[in-house]
Amino acid sequence: MVFKRCPNCGGPMQPFRSLTDAEKAHVRGARTGFPPEAYIRCARPGCRRYQRRLKWDDGGDLPEN
Repeated sequence: MVFKRCPNCGGPMQPFRSLTDAEKAHVRGARTGFPPEAYIRCARPGCRRYQRRLKWDDGGDLPEN
């Protein structure tokens, strides 16, 4: 787990985790240019933000289940 800036959560740095297989499938269709393994997801409860490890402004929100 790493701590990064989350534009959805604001405030202090938030914990981020690796994407699950289902999340990778979504990112694969939503983002091109980088493999899904280059992205991480905010682990704060209720947040659906994913972003690239090295560039916080390259990301989006995962769909609600």
